Amino acid sequence: VWLGAALRECAGVVQVWPSEANFMLVEFDDAAAAFAKACAAGLLVRDVRAQSGLERALRITVGTPEQNRRLVGALR
Repeated sequence: VWLGAALRECAGVVQVWPSEANFMLVEFDDAAAAFAKACAAGLLVRDVRAQSGLERALRITVGTPEQNRRLVGALR
């Protein structure tokens, strides 16, 4: 719950899709920039932009609390 709410507050996040799994689908204004920020922070996210309809999305796996904080910090 915290991660989804925190991601919704990040600049450039268009939508955080509802999920009951251990990952979230997040749509960004600029998914390439968000992907680069996550990678620069040493975090792995799945780039799903090649899939039809997901051109601006990344799949983010829910990590440890520390990893989740690093991700949100990198995207802010």
